[in-house]
Amino acid sequence: MSCLYSIDGPTIITLDEKQSVISDGEIWIENEKILFCGPKKVFEYKGSKPVKRIDGRDRIAIPGLVNGHVHSYGALLKGSVDALPLDAFMINAIASAGKRSPRDAYISAILGAIEMLSTGTTACLDHCSHRPYHTSEALEAIAQAYADVGMRASLAPMFSDLPFVETVPFEQDMPSDELTAWLPKTKPNTDAYFETVEEVLEKWAAHPLVNIMLGVDSPQRCSDKLLKKAGLFCNSHGIGNHTHLLEAKTQLIMSKIRDQRGFVKYLQDCGLAGPLSSFAHFVWCSREEIEAVAEAGATIVHNPSSNLILGSGIQPLLSLVDTGVPVALGTDGFNAANGSMFEKIRLATLLHRVTESDSDFWIEAGPMLRLATVNGARMLGAENERGVLKAGQHADIVLLDSRSITYTPLGDPETQVLHYESGNSVREVFVSGKQIVENGEVSSINKQSIFDEAIEISKRLERDAKTATDEAKKMHPNIKNMVKRVHAAECGPCRLAAI
Repeated sequence: MSCLYSIDGPTIITLDEKQSVISDGEIWIENEKILFCGPKKVFEYKGSKPVKRIDGRDRIAIPGLVNGHVHSYGALLKGSVDALPLDAFMINAIASAGKRSPRDAYISAILGAIEMLSTGTTACLDHCSHRPYHTSEALEAIAQAYADVGMRASLAPMFSDLPFVETVPFEQDMPSDELTAWLPKTKPNTDAYFETVEEVLEKWAAHPLVNIMLGVDSPQRCSDKLLKKAGLFCNSHGIGNHTHLLEAKTQLIMSKIRDQRGFVKYLQDCGLAGPLSSFAHFVWCSREEIEAVAEAGATIVHNPSSNLILGSGIQPLLSLVDTGVPVALGTDGFNAANGSMFEKIRLATLLHRVTESDSDFWIEAGPMLRLATVNGARMLGAENERGVLKAGQHADIVLLDSRSITYTPLGDPETQVLHYESGNSVREVFVSGKQIVENGEVSSINKQSIFDEAIEISKRLERDAKTATDEAKKMHPNIKNMVKRVHAAECGPCRLAAI
């Protein structure tokens, strides 16, 4: 017999359209759904199931957060990036990821899941990568990691088929053959990629927490033939697709080489820009491309932390929102940011307030939090099913400790969560009605054994990849010169701050 939960007395931030906050509330969970969410002493349960009661008098309840763009492979590469522009980061990621076994992929994914769950994230889109190429065993291992820990995940395995040196505007900064000798030379078997995705897609089609979609790496890294094949694959299987898009100014230059109309219209022609599509970053976008995304009905995923770490620029969030583009939020890879979505929501808030001087246009706390809940759920195909605390929605719920210094004293709950919370106050987390985090700890797995194994794997990967990472560093001067030249060129919008 399934357990029935009753959470008694929390302050409930519903994040509904009215931004309702219930100061002395009650939440009932039956199976995977919210049975009741409202004021105390309104609902009376008349069933016969045993009730597990949780004292919520010192809790603030919010919907589970959605991480709209993360790379699980990066969980084993923490602390490996500093003061590098995106394109230099890319070759370091290629070099340091190393050749991984399915078990390595499993540990990296579950390590990231632990960090996300512990800080209030209940669902993610994992733009996953596996070196040297995707296999069904590795992709299933990543899926199994999320299933084992009890977290929702949409897996979008990345693919591309063009050599790195052809995907950035090197021109006179082109590195020599000697400098690029370490880069992979074998053209990937794209037919095998689609076969792998199809195989895993079929196996996981009925899973309640994990699903598979298509993960373009970035359009400038893929041939025209490959992208059109990807569009046909998505259409024939009825699945979504996810890609990096216009993350750095170098990608803006490459977009004009591919199609003068820009990447959004180009992807639309390929069948990869529609309501089931999501584009990560979208920093160096024009007004025309913003309007094209709105017309296509695609979702943009804002990754403010990694955009800042890699110096990629500031996304025009207000322009996107004002044009009617749904914007979700993401952390990006763990090698470029921590896994706390609370930090990303706050950064997104602060950044748009220094790009728009008129405070009448600033987005307030409730709507900002909805980017990481309601819009994230929409992006994952769960619109009107998750993201709000109300009866009938899936019970993805986070309880925060209101006795912590973060909430002492408690002012406006939404404002306090937005501007003060780091994830340290998370105490209980429910995913689809099942309690996954108890007293701040993920209870579904043996965390310490995962940590121990992750440390061993990371040391091996670092040792095995040393030659490649040393070679990658030799290309940094060429890449940095290229980036400086591109930023000096007067083309496209300006997405860098000038003081």
